[in-house]
Amino acid sequence: MYFSGQRSCDIIGVMLEELNSLTLSISTETPWLLPLCFAMFGACIGSFLNVVIYRMPRGMSVNEPNRSFCPDCRKEIPWYLNIPIFSWLILRGRSACCHKKISPRYCVIELITTLLFAAVAWQFSLDPLPVQVLLCIWTSVMLAVLCIDWEQMVVLPVLTRIAAATGVLTALFAPWLVEPQALSAGDGLLWSLIGGLTGYLLLRSVALMGCLLFGRKSTTFDSPQEWSMQQAGDDIELKLGDKSYLWSELFMEEANRLQLNNATINAAEKSPRGTITFTATTATLDDGTVIQLEEHEQLRGSCESMSTRKEAMGSGDALIAMAIGCLCGWQGVLFALVGGSFIGLIYAAIARIGRGQPMPFGPALIAGALLYIFCGNILINYYLISLGY
Repeated sequence: MYFSGQRSCDIIGVMLEELNSLTLSISTETPWLLPLCFAMFGACIGSFLNVVIYRMPRGMSVNEPNRSFCPDCRKEIPWYLNIPIFSWLILRGRSACCHKKISPRYCVIELITTLLFAAVAWQFSLDPLPVQVLLCIWTSVMLAVLCIDWEQMVVLPVLTRIAAATGVLTALFAPWLVEPQALSAGDGLLWSLIGGLTGYLLLRSVALMGCLLFGRKSTTFDSPQEWSMQQAGDDIELKLGDKSYLWSELFMEEANRLQLNNATINAAEKSPRGTITFTATTATLDDGTVIQLEEHEQLRGSCESMSTRKEAMGSGDALIAMAIGCLCGWQGVLFALVGGSFIGLIYAAIARIGRGQPMPFGPALIAGALLYIFCGNILINYYLISLGY
C-alpha cells in the first residue's frame, strides 16, 4: 500500500510538472492566451458569484433551485438569457419575463471577476498553474464577501473560512507569496498561519479598543419615559419617549447591548425597577430572569435612562483580515489595513457619510488586499523612494 501510494504521488508530481511546463511555454510564446482563457472562465464564475451574493445572506441554497430565476417574478431564466455580461447589455438592464429593472451589480460583478481572473493569469504567469487557480478561487470568494458586506453589512464566516483555507493551500504551493524569504512548503504553512492569526487578533484588538473608547453611550431622562417594543415588518421597533429605534440598527453586531436603567417591564410577574439588558433575541432582568423576545408580540414599560454598547468594528472584519493574512502574510494585513483605511475615508467623503453612520469596513479592507496582491511591491517601493530610502 505504501509503494502504491508513493507511486501515485510520483505520477501526480510528474503530471503537475508537465502541466506547469506547458503553461509556462504558452505564457512565453503567446502571453495573451492564458489571460484570455482565464477571463472567459472568470465571466462564468462571476455569474455564479451573483447567485452566491443573492442567495446566501437570505439563507437560500446555492443549488436549489439549480437554475437562476428572476428576483421579481421568480420565473426561471433560460440559458440563452443568462450569458455573462452580454445578457444584461442586450436586455438593457431589464428582465425579459416581467421587464423589471435588473441591478447593474450583476453585470459589474461578472466584469470584475473577468478582469481579476485575467489579471491573475497575467501577473502570476511564471508561477505554477495550481497557484494561479487558487488565487482565482481566493479572489472570487473575497469578492463575494465584499459584495455581501457592502449590501447587507454581514460577513458570512463560511466564506471567510473558505478564503483562509485557500490562502493556506496557496502558501504550500508558493510560500514566497506569503513570505519572500520562505522557500519550503513548511515555511509557507507557518507564515500563512502566522499571518492569519495576526490579522484576526489585530482587528479584534482594534474593535475592542474602539468599543471601550467610543462604543458606550448613555442618555438620562428628566422624568421616567414610557417604552414599548413591537414587530415592524421584518424588524423590531423600540419606541422610547418621542424617539424610535430599529432593532437591526441597535444590534448590527452580536456583541451589542442595550440597557434600560431603573426600568420596568410588563412581561415579568413582579417587575420592580431595575436594569433590563437586551441582546438581539433576549431581555435579562436583575434577578437573572431571561425573557425570549420572540415569545412576545409586544413588550412595554418605563425607564429613567438608557445606555448602549456597540462594537466599533464588526467581528466579521477580523475574519476578513484572517483570510487576508493566510494568503498575504502579516505584511499584507498591515498594508490592507492602512490602504483600506484610506479607501474607506475617500468613500465616506464622496458618499458624505457622517460620523456615527454605519459603514462596512470589510469592502475597503478587501480592496486594500487586492491592491497589495497586484501592485503592493510597486506602491511600497514608490513610497520608500519618496522617503529617500
